[in-house]
Amino acid sequence: MSALLALMFVAAPAAAVAENDIVVIAQRFSGLSASVERDGAGRYHCSLNGTSGSLKLDGQLCKAATKCVRKGAADSAAVKTCIEAAKPKLLADFKRSYQAQP
Repeated sequence: MSALLALMFVAAPAAAVAENDIVVIAQRFSGLSASVERDGAGRYHCSLNGTSGSLKLDGQLCKAATKCVRKGAADSAAVKTCIEAAKPKLLADFKRSYQAQP
């Protein structure tokens, strides 16, 4: 019985830490913006104005921003609108994968 109780105390703080990490990353992520440019060879290049703290999530944001431009978002307002529409799904996917980690 005491071993079970000890396991419960060990598991609880880890879950709280994971949730705190997600909250911090989500706050940083909400403030990010992306810039997409096309070089002379036709390749797209993305840059962010900061980082969320997760390279994977940052990469997904750049991928989404590039997709927005490829689909026709031509000016910065259109790109921003498209990116902001994609952020909730990206964050939800990140949260699911982060929580699934051992």
